[in-house]
Amino acid sequence: MVKKSNSVYALRNMKRTFTGVFLLLFCLLVTAEEPRPEKIIVIRAKRMLDVESGKWIDDAVIVVRGDRIEAAGPSTSIQSPAIAETIDLTAASVLPGLIDAHVHLAWKGLGGAGVLAGTDEAKKTLLAGFTTVRNLGSTGKTDLILRDAIDQGKIPGPRMIAAGTPIGEEGGVCDAVFEAEGRVRNQADAIRVVQENIKQGATVIKLCAGGKVVPDGSDQGATELSLDEIRAIVAEAHKSGRKVAAHAQGPEAISNAVSAGVDSIEHGSLVDEKAARLMKERNIFLVPTLYRIDWISEQAQGGSKDKPEAAKKRQENREAIHKNIRRAIQLGVPIAFGTDATVIPHGWNAREFKVLVEAGLSPLDAIRTATQNAAKLIGWSDQVGSIKPGVFADLIAVEGDPLTDVTVLEKIKFVMKGGIIYQNTK
Repeated sequence: MVKKSNSVYALRNMKRTFTGVFLLLFCLLVTAEEPRPEKIIVIRAKRMLDVESGKWIDDAVIVVRGDRIEAAGPSTSIQSPAIAETIDLTAASVLPGLIDAHVHLAWKGLGGAGVLAGTDEAKKTLLAGFTTVRNLGSTGKTDLILRDAIDQGKIPGPRMIAAGTPIGEEGGVCDAVFEAEGRVRNQADAIRVVQENIKQGATVIKLCAGGKVVPDGSDQGATELSLDEIRAIVAEAHKSGRKVAAHAQGPEAISNAVSAGVDSIEHGSLVDEKAARLMKERNIFLVPTLYRIDWISEQAQGGSKDKPEAAKKRQENREAIHKNIRRAIQLGVPIAFGTDATVIPHGWNAREFKVLVEAGLSPLDAIRTATQNAAKLIGWSDQVGSIKPGVFADLIAVEGDPLTDVTVLEKIKFVMKGGIIYQNTK
């Protein structure tokens, strides 16, 4: 018997190894040859609102591919894909998913045993038609955890821009409400807290510039944080591409925050003409959060400790706040929609629309505050706040015409976020 040389065996082993590697690579290529086709949904609507023009598009068709809108317009101009799921909304009015630019989901980390804080609030907000929110503070960074859980598809909820810990001076409203997590004593402290928030995942920065949660006449001159501290916060945030929202009630607090370069004033209940003109000049958004004033008053009415003089004072305070906001609107200050929900119940966000109309906006402009205006404020105009090709497929539907009766937005029949249907009731 002739013995085969070691070199022959080595050659055969090399051939086998090469063949095995080739087959493995071939199988991998075949397996990954074509990605799964994205789901296509065709929505047929009685009408669709073009928020930019302010006009209804009758007999509309919206084509959704994956999580984006592929096409939208009158049925005569849109060719529907042959293979697609069809959603019949031919008895409904379709609008872009709404945006609430001031909420507090996961407030103070509240959550039941084994339940992620904010789970219930997030679902209620989404089913109320608000597919995007700007969350301006919670304790324990719970809003950041909630946002990530929603993004990962673990729980249903709106797309979130989250602030983490709000920043304020020792003894101020942020210190009291958010349990000193964002307390600063000097400019270096302020920069440090901004950096910590960003490192932990905050995508917006919230600060307190002055005034109580619910203002009264004593907040006219109330300020919190020095002008230099606010400037340092804004500079550090903007350096990292984060916008800054400032809780500010009175004229001095508003003027300080605007002069320091913040991107929005939250509440601004006591804004005077001078401060409003400064906001208009610098194109700074006002987020008025008006319905919460009514909600707080409603809760006090009829209580055993509710005296007539207290009720009268609340009404006078409401009238003064509405007068201030109305003047700001008339002066051309840009308005974005916000509710301060957790002060009001989560899911009641749309009640803000009626109060905005009472304060001087048309129904269309009130809707714009929660669509194109809010999208511009958060820097997502190319992603949310409209119905057009390329943006997220965030859509809602209602019965009736919200351009004539804005309160129909309080009864949402259909909710889609990112191409996923979360609600579709007849």
